[in-house]
Amino acid sequence: MPVRGGGVLAVALGGTLIGLAPILVRLSDLGPLATNLWRFVFALPILALWAARGAKTGARDIGWLLLAGVLFGIELNLWAVALTKTTVANATLLANLTPIFAAAFGYFVFKQRLGAGVLLGGLAAMAGAVMLALGRAQGGVGPASVEEGWIGDAMSLVAALGYAGYLLIVRSLGSRVSVGAVMLWAGIASALFTLMLCLITREPLLPHSWQGWAILIALGVLVQSGGQGLIAYGVGRLPIVVSTVLLWTQPLAAAALSWVMFDERLGAIALIGAALVLFGLYTVQRARQ
Repeated sequence: MPVRGGGVLAVALGGTLIGLAPILVRLSDLGPLATNLWRFVFALPILALWAARGAKTGARDIGWLLLAGVLFGIELNLWAVALTKTTVANATLLANLTPIFAAAFGYFVFKQRLGAGVLLGGLAAMAGAVMLALGRAQGGVGPASVEEGWIGDAMSLVAALGYAGYLLIVRSLGSRVSVGAVMLWAGIASALFTLMLCLITREPLLPHSWQGWAILIALGVLVQSGGQGLIAYGVGRLPIVVSTVLLWTQPLAAAALSWVMFDERLGAIALIGAALVLFGLYTVQRARQ
């Protein structure tokens, strides 16, 4: 597959927009669950217009997309809560270990063979994840105590697991369902699931200021619709390895912004861990191409 300039620009810009998400979640007036709820709500009108341009989706496919949306809601809400316990860099990098878990799903569920590249990349990424956690603990950075930081790191890893399940469903339907329909129906299920969590936890649902509303609108329009939409457009036009490298703009942008805005510095151990995670992801994606 040839590399197309439009696809490269779309993925790079989409990854950068997604990288704004953890910063906006931290700055929100609301708790992480309520913030995610509005992220979905403000994105749905745009996604509905996008879906309307595609072919009609069958009832069976809608059912699978609703299940995918619940998995996506689990992933996004775990990650958002993790942001209140660990650093932005840790939460974002660990939640991006999805390809590792997708490869594991392929092995255990679909009996797909794991090559040497996948095993090497998986081991490197997991070693990097441990170093990230150790670096955060030793540096004493993050919004919570060291003990809660470990919980946040673990939640980010589980979030990657949920996102892997979401992607497996979406990819299995990709040949007959439009991107707009995927994002719309998954977004509806994610919004309903998140609303249920908000009601259970009794998180306040309304921000206190116009700045709070602006952050929620930015999450829905720029991040959920714009960022995810650009990535969905670009990934379909690029080789998977190129897409993987370009999507590193997400965790790198998040880490850089959190360093500047929240003084969440990455020490030597954490930097080596981040490099190992990125190397592992690249190696796994290249081996699975």
